[in-house]
Amino acid sequence: MKCKLCRRDAEQPSSLCTYHNQARDSLNEGYRAWNGAYGGLAWDEYLERIKRNPETGQWVKEVAELMGNNGHD
Repeated sequence: MKCKLCRRDAEQPSSLCTYHNQARDSLNEGYRAWNGAYGGLAWDEYLERIKRNPETGQWVKEVAELMGNNGHD
């Protein structure tokens, strides 16, 4: 099976490669921190802020886009 985002080999049971899986894990962990810091932040708003942030890496942006389209993973 290939990664949905880059066509590298995907890890099982995920449909993402190692790099995009790590990016997804970072997004999920980051949401908990941001949600606490902002006193409540909607998931979709978090993803939009991540995607607009110039410091955000490409893999994280790709996963944020995917998660925004598919819901919280």
